[in-house]
Amino acid sequence: MTTTRVKPAVRVRAAWGRFVWGLGELRRSLIARGMWPAPSIIAVSLDGRSARIVGTRVMPVGAARDASGLLVPYDAGLWGELRLPEMPRRSLDAAVREAMWRVSPLPPEQVVSAWQCEPDAGGGWLVAWGLCPKAVVEQGLVQNGLREDAPVYLARIDAEALPVYGPTVAEQNRRQRRLDLLYGGVLLVLVAALAVPALMPLVLKRQAVVRAVQHVSTVEPMAAPLRAQLDELRQQSQVAQNLRQGIDANWPLASVLDRLAVALPDDTWLDRFEVNGDQIRVTGLTSNAADLMARVSKQPDFADVRATAATVRDETQNKERFGFEMRWRGRVVKP
Repeated sequence: MTTTRVKPAVRVRAAWGRFVWGLGELRRSLIARGMWPAPSIIAVSLDGRSARIVGTRVMPVGAARDASGLLVPYDAGLWGELRLPEMPRRSLDAAVREAMWRVSPLPPEQVVSAWQCEPDAGGGWLVAWGLCPKAVVEQGLVQNGLREDAPVYLARIDAEALPVYGPTVAEQNRRQRRLDLLYGGVLLVLVAALAVPALMPLVLKRQAVVRAVQHVSTVEPMAAPLRAQLDELRQQSQVAQNLRQGIDANWPLASVLDRLAVALPDDTWLDRFEVNGDQIRVTGLTSNAADLMARVSKQPDFADVRATAATVRDETQNKERFGFEMRWRGRVVKP
């Protein structure tokens, strides 16, 4: 058993052809409902009745006046269906004509043809075709005073008609493409006009976010010194809070601060001051932590002076960070 493999390129072309057919069917459905423009003509039938043909839709209009085309009735033609294998849409014309001539009772030069295709559910294409003797068409043209190159349509059931293959189809397709471009352009303009007001708030919000990010990027370097100052203020606030707590507890803060002022050199400052009973704990920055501890230990009112943390060099301040605690044993002098 031999299995035929379809090349990927052929599959892509076939899929594209089906997509194009789908768009055409959508357009045809909209035309049938009067929701899409299409070329229209007045065609006269062999029995003298007239109809307006819009796309493939047939609408009776009464007496024949100003007819420019011929409508061949359904029973004057031969209709059938055939199936074709998968192929690009542009190859369908030649394939359909070749298949119809094989079933036609007359040679090709003695008939006119019309056909319409749609994708087959099992793959390939399903083609509905119609044939009519050319003598019948020529008689109808002469009988109704129409030109030899007048548009000719073969009527189907369900109020539909297909244009005869030839100049009529080519001209109708050109007119339909012009209408599609015009109507499609108008729709795009309308959609754009409706979409712009809806999208404008989003655009403005995005621009506002971009400006905010740019502003933050500009201000960020300027905020770093302010954050450092804020941290220093918080530390000083904590020291002040501890002092207030000591005052509320009737602690001899005046005496303690006086002794610390004597012991602390000018290049030293505190960023933490804690009092718990007679225990005092301080942290801060100084040029020489060991020398500072020695100076505090020499004060007679401070006892048991000991470090609470290892000395760390603060390169940003060019000082040593210290922390030590001690016991107050001096005379109580209330502030």
